[in-house]
Amino acid sequence: MPRSLPIISSFWFGSDLSWLEQLCIQSFLDRGHAFILYLPNEVQGVPAGAQTRPASEIFWPPSYSLHPDDRQGVAVFSDIFRLHLMRKSKAIWVDLDAYCVKAFDFRSDWVFAHSKACDFPTGVLRLPKTAQTLALMLDFVMSANPTQPWRGRHVRRRSRERIAKGESWGIETLPWGSSGPKAFTHFLRQTGEDRNAMGADSLYPLAPEELWKLHDPRITPNDIETEAVHSVHIYGHQKKLIANRMAGLPASGSYLDRLCDRHGIDAQAAPILRLGWM
Repeated sequence: MPRSLPIISSFWFGSDLSWLEQLCIQSFLDRGHAFILYLPNEVQGVPAGAQTRPASEIFWPPSYSLHPDDRQGVAVFSDIFRLHLMRKSKAIWVDLDAYCVKAFDFRSDWVFAHSKACDFPTGVLRLPKTAQTLALMLDFVMSANPTQPWRGRHVRRRSRERIAKGESWGIETLPWGSSGPKAFTHFLRQTGEDRNAMGADSLYPLAPEELWKLHDPRITPNDIETEAVHSVHIYGHQKKLIANRMAGLPASGSYLDRLCDRHGIDAQAAPILRLGWM
């Protein structure tokens, strides 16, 4: 009897889903996965077949004021949410810019990969509940006055001085990525659990300098979807490019355009809108 595929889960806050989020969710559904999208508010555009559940089942509300146009604040909360998800569920977390090429029929409880830059993104993630890295990450993001341990003694000394002056801060005030890939990379290497990583091509086949391939009609799906690839990460900042230069739609004949055709996504009905951070 074939093994059942793992549940795929994600979180969304703010606007209705654009064609890009719809495409990524539909790609997992079409590969046979159940998909649960956790929401703190009602949104439109969730593909039929995906389940929606209250974010409060996992973790809500945030400890800081959160607004839909606050890109960093939302990103930090998503980082925190996925860690709580790991503690409460065996689901695989995916960002809504992760496109499923083939089913995630992984035999390991560890689902993550290094990038071509040899750091460890968190866009697709599952950790065992007993993972040391998970415990350290949760302690870090939930702590008062968190200090970036990868930054060295000067930063730690400066943090002690701020605390002595009566200052306080939360994880949402630290630089971009501090609650996600930077912390994940640091703690994985500290614990030695980085040995469980899959290769970059499995989940992050396109390096940042190769993202142009998403938009060039000369690039075919076979050029990107090689044998090792399970997922193609599209990266959320590409939404800025699409909104500003492509009227919110995939370039005609491009890889993204072909994926919409593959999964029956009507991009015209849900273009990527220009938001304040763009």
